[in-house]
Amino acid sequence: VTSAVPGESITYTIVASNNGPSDDPSVSVTDVFPSDLSCTYTSVTSGGASGNTAAGSGNLAEALSMPSGSAVTYTVVCAIDAAASGTLTNTATVAGVVPDPDMGNNSATDNDTVLSPEADLSISKTDGVTSAVPGESITYTIVASNNGPSEEPSASVADTFPADLTCSYTSVATGGASGNTAAGSGSLAEALFMPSGSSVTYTAVCSIDAAASGTLSNTATIAASVTDPDMGNNSATDDDTVLGASADVSISMTTSAITANPGGSITYVITASNGGPSDDPLVTVTDVFPAEMTCTYSSVIAGGATGNTAAGSGNIADSLSMPAGSLVTYTAICSISASASGVLSNTAMIAASVTDPSNGNDSATRDVTIAVVPMAEPIPTLSTWFLLLLLVLLAGVGAGHLPINRIERNRVK
Repeated sequence: VTSAVPGESITYTIVASNNGPSDDPSVSVTDVFPSDLSCTYTSVTSGGASGNTAAGSGNLAEALSMPSGSAVTYTVVCAIDAAASGTLTNTATVAGVVPDPDMGNNSATDNDTVLSPEADLSISKTDGVTSAVPGESITYTIVASNNGPSEEPSASVADTFPADLTCSYTSVATGGASGNTAAGSGSLAEALFMPSGSSVTYTAVCSIDAAASGTLSNTATIAASVTDPDMGNNSATDDDTVLGASADVSISMTTSAITANPGGSITYVITASNGGPSDDPLVTVTDVFPAEMTCTYSSVIAGGATGNTAAGSGNIADSLSMPAGSLVTYTAICSISASASGVLSNTAMIAASVTDPSNGNDSATRDVTIAVVPMAEPIPTLSTWFLLLLLVLLAGVGAGHLPINRIERNRVK
């Protein structure tokens, strides 16, 4: 060849010969390779030559025994420094200890013009999925590589993430690459030093906005400051379809007691929650209290929920907007009818307007047992028949005493 590219390799074939007519017992063969080359070599003899190094690295410095008509052939493979420039001039020489009738062929030079550096930069990107749910997260793996042959002093890596993503990332460099941000957030905008064969791997964890919709299209790019022989691999795009919103809404209920007296009161605490991952713009919360109760309630919101009744009376029937992670807490104080009895069962319910992945927590029931109040013991009363019987007995006793009294009086007399 007559030219070479930094980072590539070239192969020299160097042949040392003794054209005679005499043998030469000590032939010196040398080749000091240019500093931009890193070389290894092998050698093969013919015609009885000896003293050669069969395999080695670095410069040639051989002392050979070369009969007339013999030769030694060196095959030298040299890697060109990725930062090389100018011309690679390489000269091999041979010298004997016996007179040499022709000194004009005792050296050989090869010149190669070093071309502009070429670096085939490439980038890949994937998150391993094709769809995503609002409020969840996805993880992108982005790999920027220099496939050579030359080093790249300033590779530009960029990735502007979609507006519906909030991203943080880490990066790991291999093969001598440098200039990468070890950990960061937001979009990527890197200027990298990339030797041939090096790479930088970014791992970006991105939260999807709970109100996202459509398609998340994300493109990473890499650009070289030297000649890039293949521009077809300088960008990579990952598309994810945003599925319908999914919100795990739930409701819970507690009471101040599990028993109550007729005419007493009970307090319910009812909590409506959106466990996400998505927002739900229309959540319904209902609670029809038992007929034996008269209730008033108040509510407190958290996490951005709206649409709740701050204070009211009677049953609860609210239509709420509930971002992922929000909740509404109702406190209901209920007076119990004086004639209430048995068990009073109260159920609160919640319903989502988007997909709810778990419906088992969409209702909550609490039972309150009404205590039995003991009655006062009645004063015993005498029946009519008993009174008649008593009169008869009294009458009989009175009649029996009169004769006795008369007998006693007669005896006295």
